[in-house]
Amino acid sequence: MDKITLYKLGLTKQEVDIYLSLLENETHTIKEISQITGINRTTTYRYIQSLENKGLVKWIVGTRGKIVQIFPVDNLETLLNSLKRNIKEIEIGLPELLKNLKQIQPVKRYQNQVRYYEGVEGLQQMIWNNLSINPKETSRSYTVFRRREFINPKFEDEFEKEWVRRRLKDHVITNEDRFEYINKRLVGAYRTESLDIHIIPKKKYYITNDILIYNDVFAIMSLEKGNLLGVEIENEEIAKTQRSIFDLVWSIGSSYKKNE
Repeated sequence: MDKITLYKLGLTKQEVDIYLSLLENETHTIKEISQITGINRTTTYRYIQSLENKGLVKWIVGTRGKIVQIFPVDNLETLLNSLKRNIKEIEIGLPELLKNLKQIQPVKRYQNQVRYYEGVEGLQQMIWNNLSINPKETSRSYTVFRRREFINPKFEDEFEKEWVRRRLKDHVITNEDRFEYINKRLVGAYRTESLDIHIIPKKKYYITNDILIYNDVFAIMSLEKGNLLGVEIENEEIAKTQRSIFDLVWSIGSSYKKNE
């Protein structure tokens, strides 16, 4: 028996089982259908109603009381023609529906997610997450430029090369004692093509950890020996506030190139 075609006509598995049981015996009571198919009696009523709406069965009153009778199988062709008409109506109305749906703007909800990371692998994941930034935007970072002291240098090289490959940009604020690290330990193209670095004196703004601000994420990492941990807060308003603070600090810093 080709049940697949019946499924394609819109019948569920339970409806197919009921339909075939009636096909073998033409009429059944609800109790008999339930016993044959294993579908409980309450649910069977619902499936019979659906088959009746499809024009495949009907209720009759017989010597055994109210029973279900199957229509001739030719009614399957009638059902198919009905489906064709429905599809045609959908094809006609779909362009206008799509036009109207595209005009509906989704309600923007605050995202309140906090993610905690720990250890070398955890911080590596946080760093790699920064690559998800919208390419049209600029990442913002405070950094002590000490990642390579705690994280595998090969991973950091891979991250910096991937950042360059994706043509991402980062505004970076650091203190004045990190010139040697910037010149000698960063991947060349990452330093020259991807980063715009501003220097701010420790006396004005002392940076002791790494902070990343991108998309709707505000992330902070502690780079202390034996205490490597980090937290990502994903919230549009928090990220917006932190970007404003960063831009204020950025405006009072001096360009790294002026200090070379």
